[in-house]
Amino acid sequence: MSKNVADLSARLAPPPRVLPVYEAETRVVSNWQFEAGASLQPTSLALVARYATAAPAFVARCVKLNNYWCIKRARWSGEIGGDTEGHTGFATASDGADAAAQLLRRYYREYERRTALSIVRRWAPAECRIGGAPLAGRVPSTKVATDLAPRGINRTLRARFLARHPRGGASRPANTSRGGPLRVQPWSPLARMARPKAPQSGLLVRHSELLVKPSTLIAKPSVLLVEPAAVLGQSVLGNRTLEKEAMKKKARLTPVSSSRVASDIGLQERFVIESAQLPPIVAGSNLLDLSPPTPLCGNDETRIRNYAARIAASVGLKVEDDLKLFGPEGQPLINLQPVMLAMSSVELGTLRASPTLVGAAMARMNVNTRSAIAVSPP
Repeated sequence: MSKNVADLSARLAPPPRVLPVYEAETRVVSNWQFEAGASLQPTSLALVARYATAAPAFVARCVKLNNYWCIKRARWSGEIGGDTEGHTGFATASDGADAAAQLLRRYYREYERRTALSIVRRWAPAECRIGGAPLAGRVPSTKVATDLAPRGINRTLRARFLARHPRGGASRPANTSRGGPLRVQPWSPLARMARPKAPQSGLLVRHSELLVKPSTLIAKPSVLLVEPAAVLGQSVLGNRTLEKEAMKKKARLTPVSSSRVASDIGLQERFVIESAQLPPIVAGSNLLDLSPPTPLCGNDETRIRNYAARIAASVGLKVEDDLKLFGPEGQPLINLQPVMLAMSSVELGTLRASPTLVGAAMARMNVNTRSAIAVSPP
């Protein structure tokens, strides 16, 4: 009898508590689903995230870190890890809520950021600011992205081709490791390969030279591929004169503006003129700079203002008004809860922190603040 009672009590006993850990490979905290089911709203979506075998698409990355305000790492209480972008992974959602409340109090009291707009500018800064400097103050870099040219721009296929083929068209002689240029005998295969070839009845321009709008070319593709004179603007067909070729080009090709391009200028010269008049892709950009372009600040400014408007609207204020989040002694005021709920909704998208989670964090902060005031010297 006693043995059966012992077995029954062992089965009914709660399982041992497993401490949450941060899984670096998947970049999640091991208990994020349990915390999401208990601390997020709407409840229906939170339960889906709680019992799903795989993370649903509507679950933001910060939900998997128990960090519903996407706070960066700063040795917070309950911090057990962080992703590659610096977002903190908390052991519980309560630890994340406590850290968010403490960070808001630091913004409000120490940094004197008391309006919604000033808080968001530091909480979620614009991505176009690199190294704390705005886009206007940046010096254009001549570095090449390692993803595009791992060995540098001088080792790319295009650079090596241009090094062997100068603008004149003749190949540069290859240098040997010792003794200077390589001597080529007249009867060798290299000499036969270096001999000029007869002109072919095909396209005699490189692809990079066809910098022209599609609307400029009215001729059929078969004409361009069969008769090179239609592209090069010069006679290669034997006894035809330049005047006859110019008349045929006028019949096949319609110029963009007859006043800008003279009739005696070939199509190739017109390509060069029109290409020079085109504006650059990005103003002030360097053609040799293959690094990824800097993101524009216009969209970020709109995002920041929309974020601030959501926060201010939660307490019925404007983006430039004092949110009145904390008292003179640092105790949380009533406006802190709707502001934190609105910030969580913006950060997480479909989900948001529950009022119970934020209210419990405010209660703990209030108790700690009163304790600190009580022990502080008068």
